[in-house]
Amino acid sequence: MSVRFLTGADGATAALHDLGGNGPPLLLTHGNGLNVGMWATVVPTLRAQFHCYGLDFRGHGASPTHDDTMSVDRGHFVEEVFAAVQAIGGGPIVAAGHSLGAVTLLRAELSRPGTFPALWVFEPVLVPPEVGADRAPTMLIEASRRRRMEFDSVQDAVSRFSSKPPYAQCEPAAVQAYVEVGTYPLEDGRVRLSCSGEIEARIYESNERRPLGELAPIKAAVVVAAGAVVAMGNDLPPMVAPLIAKALGNGRLEVFDGLTHFGPMENGPVVAAAIIEHLAPR
Repeated sequence: MSVRFLTGADGATAALHDLGGNGPPLLLTHGNGLNVGMWATVVPTLRAQFHCYGLDFRGHGASPTHDDTMSVDRGHFVEEVFAAVQAIGGGPIVAAGHSLGAVTLLRAELSRPGTFPALWVFEPVLVPPEVGADRAPTMLIEASRRRRMEFDSVQDAVSRFSSKPPYAQCEPAAVQAYVEVGTYPLEDGRVRLSCSGEIEARIYESNERRPLGELAPIKAAVVVAAGAVVAMGNDLPPMVAPLIAKALGNGRLEVFDGLTHFGPMENGPVVAAAIIEHLAPR
């Protein structure tokens, strides 16, 4: 697996992973605080149909930018998607995304129609104004800022993440890959998470409310996927998923029994099959 670094105008860097495979290109994007490793149990099935690429946004995964003061304006993530598409070959291509990565793909297609003829997005977090202010992700923001950042080793981090929600219900290989991609070594031999709790919290705080009617011009064929299980009391993503699907110009809702907001890390083969069903060339 090779990695190409994409540096934005402000100097922050994203990482584009070539994950291999046979077929047309498919771009994968991740949720806030995660990285391309979250797709570890999905990609093996996808490789039979696609040449897969995974994008780590600034401050995440293999990105070398570890600056808590860098800008996390949502426009930067959109520009990183465009940079990845250009690096892959210029598009149009298909893509699949999760949470932050999902809504970033929608915003990219809205900004430059035709970049993605089809998208598969799992619980994009786009909050409409009519959702009350009490639905702000305060708990997630506070938990991010309290998160432990340093561990004795990669395996120590894997063990600790795997022992409690939300990762306890995820496939072990997905948690392992998330930690391997999402840590870097310290001088004393320990490892540190590449996405700091401060960056993750600031990204949550940057999610401005936008009318879902803005999505109507998107004519790409979009499957909005959602889990049927609410994880850790965070019912906002599955609640807005059907509203987003309805607002899109060509959207369709698909609900997965037994999966939570971390669905792509919980059942890779099922998620891969759904992506192939929607995005694979006929």
